[in-house]
Amino acid sequence: MSSPNVLLVLLDSTRARNCSLHGHAAETTPFLSAFADEATVFEQARAPSIHSVASHASIFSGYHVEEHGVTEHKDFLRPEATIWHDLGADNGYETGFFTPNVIVTETSNLGDAFDTCVGPKRTKSHLFERALAPNDVEGNLTPKEFARLALGDDRPVRSVLNGVYEKLSSRGGSQDPDAEDADVYVDEFEAWLDDRSGPWAACLNLMDTHTPFVPHEEFDRWSDGHAVGSHGRGDGGDAPEAFTEEFWPYLQGLEGLYNGTIRQADAAVERIIEGLAERGVLEDTLVVVTSDHGEGFGEASDLVPEVHLRHHSWGIDERLTHVPLVVSTPGEDGGRRVSEAASLTRFPAAVEAAVVGGDPADAFVPDGPVVSSTYRIRPPGDEIDLPPAERERYFGPWRAVYRTTDDGVVKYARRGDDAGEFLVRDAQSVERRADTDGGEVAAVFDDLREAGVRVGSAAERDMTDDVEDRLADLGYLR
Repeated sequence: MSSPNVLLVLLDSTRARNCSLHGHAAETTPFLSAFADEATVFEQARAPSIHSVASHASIFSGYHVEEHGVTEHKDFLRPEATIWHDLGADNGYETGFFTPNVIVTETSNLGDAFDTCVGPKRTKSHLFERALAPNDVEGNLTPKEFARLALGDDRPVRSVLNGVYEKLSSRGGSQDPDAEDADVYVDEFEAWLDDRSGPWAACLNLMDTHTPFVPHEEFDRWSDGHAVGSHGRGDGGDAPEAFTEEFWPYLQGLEGLYNGTIRQADAAVERIIEGLAERGVLEDTLVVVTSDHGEGFGEASDLVPEVHLRHHSWGIDERLTHVPLVVSTPGEDGGRRVSEAASLTRFPAAVEAAVVGGDPADAFVPDGPVVSSTYRIRPPGDEIDLPPAERERYFGPWRAVYRTTDDGVVKYARRGDDAGEFLVRDAQSVERRADTDGGEVAAVFDDLREAGVRVGSAAERDMTDDVEDRLADLGYLR
């Protein structure tokens, strides 16, 4: 087939460690495990970054984070730099994006690369559109932490009122789990698909596995009553304050709920694949199922043990970067497992290989090292509810370089003066082998250069009138 369809399914915040596909004890991904018999499974896939906007920008463009520079939620990426634009403008594809993720569709402009963009559908969460609101900030801040950021905003009173309004009107923060679960967007995708007559390319970024972790009852198999109640269902009470001794065990207690949301997302993938098969287009479609980053539940960082992982707010640990990756290629016999380090930044290369008749799966394994990085948290770190003197160890950049060896994948990680070498045999095990001077990381990242594809917060000089209008509407031009 000269023009295969393309479908990218991003299960937001899903880490490989909690997928039964990758050895987790709970059967969280029964469909993906069965689908693996017909597809290629990458045992060592890494996300480009640990949060949505940076990872999406890399997956869509093929640039590393340091190259595209889209690291803040208000940063814009040139649509022309994405594979979606190339497919539409140069290859005659119709493109669609379906997601409740406000970070990529509203705060940033990543939906602009598509002909059709559906979502979010949540009720209004801003009283004042040009002031800061909780869904403009990724990282699941407490009310106290958001209030601190709001008071530093250009419109402090309106920003605080936005926070109060969202607290009263929604349990979901950046998305509403009751109104916008996967079925809503699968419905939208299938309706869009039924109207297509030529080649198409689509992305579904589903948020079921993102906080606040509210699985449907049929999938809620591993939580306990306290965790369910504390997180929005039942009578469990409020969460402890962040950074207290009680907070990290509380986060760990949410992992059972998280497993239920992965099972729910797995069922959504099953519905998507069955829908493609029923329409007779599965054999003509490149299907990529993965995640934009993982999730932390209070675990101590492997690199900086004094730092605990809080959702996906900071760090470069395997819980945040090691993600599932399942690829079904048109005409593929399937049943292949790949142990080499693979990068989601190679998604555009995989699509290009599919269009020209090559092997898309092979394209996910680069010739050189795999890299992952994040700049979160940036000084002065006002979003961290700690005294200023205690914040430094959280500051980025956090960076990692992965290389395939005979022993497994070797990871070199660095944050400031903290640097180490780790052996990652699979998604369930990480072994720190040595402290290092960080030279391996520096050598790779020093060779990366800005690609000039970001527009927005730090690149006003290159903005089009349309981009300036969009940023003004969001209250981000300064």
